[in-house]
Amino acid sequence: MPPDFLAIGHVSRDLTPGGFRLGGAVAYGALTALKLGLRPAIVTSAAPELGLGPPMFGMPVHVVPSPKTTTFHNTYLRGKRIQRLKDVAGPITPADVPRAWWSSPMVLLGPTADETSYDLTRHFQDSLVVASIQGWLRRWDSAGLVTPKYWDGQAVLPYVDAVVVSIEDIGDDTMVEVWAKITPVLILTLGEEGARLHHQGIWHHIAPFPVHQVDPTGAGDVFAAAYLARYRETAEPLESARFASCAASLCVEADGVAGIPTRAQVETRLRTSSQ
Repeated sequence: MPPDFLAIGHVSRDLTPGGFRLGGAVAYGALTALKLGLRPAIVTSAAPELGLGPPMFGMPVHVVPSPKTTTFHNTYLRGKRIQRLKDVAGPITPADVPRAWWSSPMVLLGPTADETSYDLTRHFQDSLVVASIQGWLRRWDSAGLVTPKYWDGQAVLPYVDAVVVSIEDIGDDTMVEVWAKITPVLILTLGEEGARLHHQGIWHHIAPFPVHQVDPTGAGDVFAAAYLARYRETAEPLESARFASCAASLCVEADGVAGIPTRAQVETRLRTSSQ
């Protein structure tokens, strides 16, 4: 039986003052799916040092062997992230996905360092596919300093059901309207200002939820996963985006993956915030 929710991309190590901790869009995304009551699985590439193996937090993980593990050092200056890439694991292609997982109904593509093959966007013809595109928007210099790069999205955006990206990861703002024209749903997450969603030629604002922010890491990844899970249930982009925004608001109120909420927590905040 395939997993309900398949996340593809690098599980990374994030270097923090307290040492290394788990990171990457697929780690946050798959854990979000698990907390929402789904059966997730991960396809990633990493070195043995990461200690991944089936299962991780009760999830099956297929690891493509690599001599290195993708490793980031993130710091925040006045709320803005400064990111350095220390090491990069190997690429991930359709051939790396176990055949039994090809029919997963939900797929999250979550590259962190341009590792996820564009061919994966056309590999899951019968699945709902959401792309969290930040890893395709990154370049880094010889010192590992990560900056945005130009990316037209033509090889990805027309072939997925929705795209999620943080406004902070976009280097060329003029590309937003180009992307909006070639993908069914484009969602820009705006941090404390909520999100903007483009669907059928119209931009919509997704209102934020009041939060006490502790750690913003992974909020966009939680948003992408929660949107995919809720859209599978409702087929309603705006309702799904509000659900996702709520999940992300809970995530930032604790360190790392500890803030990823359960479905009950999301539903409670949704209910109380509308009263």
